[in-house]
This record gives sequence, structure tokens and C-alpha cells, in this order.
Amino acid sequence: MSQQTTLSAVVPKFAEFIRQLPTVYDLATCEEETLHQLWSGLGYYARARNLKQGAQLIVEQLHSYFPQSYQEWLKIPGCGPYTAAAIASICHNEKVACIDGNVVRVVSRLLALSQDVWSQSGRSVIQAHLAHMIPGDRPGDFNQAMMELGATVCRKTKPLCTLCPLQQHCQALARNCIAECPPKKPRRDFVDVELAALLLWHKSTDTLALVEREVGFLCKTIGFPLIPEIDRPAVEKALSSLSKLQFELPNKFSHTITHHRISGKALVANLDVTADSLPWQELSFPQPFHWVKSSVIAAKLSTALDNKVFKLFQEYYITSE
Repeated sequence: MSQQTTLSAVVPKFAEFIRQLPTVYDLATCEEETLHQLWSGLGYYARARNLKQGAQLIVEQLHSYFPQSYQEWLKIPGCGPYTAAAIASICHNEKVACIDGNVVRVVSRLLALSQDVWSQSGRSVIQAHLAHMIPGDRPGDFNQAMMELGATVCRKTKPLCTLCPLQQHCQALARNCIAECPPKKPRRDFVDVELAALLLWHKSTDTLALVEREVGFLCKTIGFPLIPEIDRPAVEKALSSLSKLQFELPNKFSHTITHHRISGKALVANLDVTADSLPWQELSFPQPFHWVKSSVIAAKLSTALDNKVFKLFQEYYITSE
């Protein structure tokens, strides 16, 4: 959960996740809707899907026994080198180093590495150095100490060098080049994306349509249909014969996913037809939609973006009333 997500957001989510899914079997057999709800707000939903797939593999192929080594953990969906190393060293006392951003910073300063530390070749240099440093006794404690050292002492800015237990070995300190080690990690430029959220609404029954997305940013999540702005005119035309009332909510929504900045407005269509009469092919959405009462729809939404859209819908009707 803490990959690309702050601990302040993770801690309450983790507590509820463990309360509802206390065992690997519970996770392997949980409903997708439950998983989406427990992960809602954390983003990067592929992590949740991988977590469930990993649990299923452990239950079905490993007879509910957890892997016992670094190489075995790497076979679990969603479990990369860092996670596998953390589990293997801390839980199984295996001599394998964890490398996260904090550890990269510590080692790059120890070796005065001011370039090429984020590439695969640069990581290999750091990995090789750690292989010599890590002890055979209590490797998990070593890994946690290195990560903690980077987080609290060998900080990105204003490092506390006088308190560092490795200061006598630090080449960056000796050469007065701490600020250059490591170099800034290359960042991908943000891409701005304009979308429209489609709220298909039966006002008479106060139900809204949800769909399980099959492509795009929020693939495999349940929420309102999202339409690229370029496709919006065609969708509005397809809906025009089905809806006497079609309008745009006044306020925009915005959301950030990885390196994409998403913004747009919600398009509301009050339908006069049944779901079976909708022109699915023209709307370019998988069928069927799930029609849900607005009073309970918040519990069905699995992403922060959808919750923002629904809040705009609620605020509009509270204000208009």
C-alpha cells in the first residue's frame, strides 16, 4: 500500500483491510467489489489486483504456505525485488539487500556517486556494494537500519552528517559533494488529459449507471463511464434521442494518476428509456451497466475520481433545491 502513497493515507486503510481480510485465504476469495472499496482512495489499483492474484497463487498452488526465499517471492504477482528482499531478509533471515530511494541515497553518498545511479547499471553498482556490506547475521535489521538512516539522518536535504554513524566512510562528505549525490531522479513530464464523466440517470427511480472499465487509466475499477473529450460530441448525439434532459455540471473535477493530470466536467443525462434500449455500440461501453440507487452508490465507487464526480452531482442538486 505504501508504494507511491503516503503513510498518513495508508495507515487507516491498512487497519481496515486487515480487519476485513485477516488471512491470505480471505484475500484470495474476497469479492472484487469489496477489494475496490477497501482500496478506494489509495490509487494505483493494479496493486490491489496483484495482491489478490498473489494470494490466490499462494492458496491454490502453494497450499496456503507462504514462500520462504527471495527467489520464491519473486514468483508472486506484484512482488518485485524490493518487496521480495524485505520479506526474505526480515522474515526469513536471508542475506539479500533491500534497495529503495533512501538506500540509494545513502550508498551514493558513501561512494560519492553523482551520476547514473537510477539506471539499471547504476543500481547494479549499489547492489554490488550492499552485497559486501550486508552481514549474514540479522540482515533484516541491516536493511531496516539502512532505510531508516536514509529517512532520518542521511536526508535528501539538510542531512545530519554529524550524527551519521557512517560519516568516517562517506566519500561525499570528504569531497564536499553531498548535495550532488545522488543526482536528481529523472521525472516524466505530466500529461494533461481532458475527460467527461457520464452520469446516466433515471430520475424517476433515482438510479445511476456504473460500469466496470476495461481500458484506460482506471482499468478494472467500477465507476462512471469516462469519455475522452474528443469523443464527447458523438456520445451526446447518441444520447440526444434518449434523454429530454441533458446538461453539464458547472464545476470541474480534477485528479492525478501517475504522470497524468486529469480534469473535466460531468455530463448528466436523465434517461427516458430502459437500459436495454441504450445504443451500446454508439456509446462504446461494455454492457451491461449496473444501475445503482444514488443513496448507496458511494459504497460502490472504487476510485477517488468517481467519488469527486459524485460529490459534484450531489452538491449541484443540494444547491438547486
